[in-house]
Amino acid sequence: MPDEAHGANAVKVYTRKELEEATGASSTTIHFYLRSGLLPRPQKTSHSRSLYTEEHLTILKRIIELKQTGLSLAEIEREVEDLVGRANRSKVDVVGQERERVRNRILAVATKEFATKGYNKTHVTTIIRAVRITPSLLYSYFSSKRVLLLECVRVLMSWSLRYIDSKQAETPDPATRVLWLIFGHGNVFKLGSAALSLARVEGTQGDKELHKPLQQLFDNVIEHYVKELRGMPSAREGQRRPIPEELLAHSLFGAHEQTMFRQQADKRFSREDAFKTHLWLFLAVQAAWSGEVDIDSRVREYEGLVAELAGQMPPLPPELEN
Repeated sequence: MPDEAHGANAVKVYTRKELEEATGASSTTIHFYLRSGLLPRPQKTSHSRSLYTEEHLTILKRIIELKQTGLSLAEIEREVEDLVGRANRSKVDVVGQERERVRNRILAVATKEFATKGYNKTHVTTIIRAVRITPSLLYSYFSSKRVLLLECVRVLMSWSLRYIDSKQAETPDPATRVLWLIFGHGNVFKLGSAALSLARVEGTQGDKELHKPLQQLFDNVIEHYVKELRGMPSAREGQRRPIPEELLAHSLFGAHEQTMFRQQADKRFSREDAFKTHLWLFLAVQAAWSGEVDIDSRVREYEGLVAELAGQMPPLPPELEN
């Protein structure tokens, strides 16, 4: 089957072999028509590989039809001259589309491999075989396995955030929006935490360049939580809340990820259990924020102890004391 790139100006792309299979013409025949100017010039991805479009397919089929009627090459050339001229003047970047298609295919296969097998058990050779490319081509897109993982997370996170935004825009209810947030984040969390840890612990300089935009994407998720917290009604309008909204947002986000990790590892719990647990936690925060439940006065009872403990670190084990 021919490859098809994505996008508004996408065109079908054929390799030489696929063009042969679609028309029945031999490689020698196609090469002759190209040399004779009866076929448009293909776009080259390398010295030995060319890409052809639907226009090549249409013109080649027309040449074969005209040849069967007994026309000479000169007569056939006149018949297809306008078609060839338009194709040669085409501004469509077929090579660019093909590179984008291959890149997206690598990311799609790699994302599934990382999500189902984890980072350590995912093998680059498996991805290469599934996409049907050479190792050198894969590494021309992604310099290492770590970079590939980070890019999978970045693309997946960007798409998930757009999806979440579209769903949250349909409802004013904070709890419903949070449920869409954790649902839309479902595929990302499998890869995200591992990618961040990997970037921090093992990352090369090139990986660190990807780490910053990746961290920004996670910050966007936190901002969703912050937005919901700031939109909640408060029993103390105008007064400074006792805890920072951003830290509470990080706590909610971290609690969700740990809950999902536990749910996946422990078959006693279902995804529905995990969703309900996070919803319960969010509604508890909402109740405390609005004053339905008075948590702030309870927190104030411990302010002295909090200040005392926060100002020091626990002692080291005796065997580690100098």
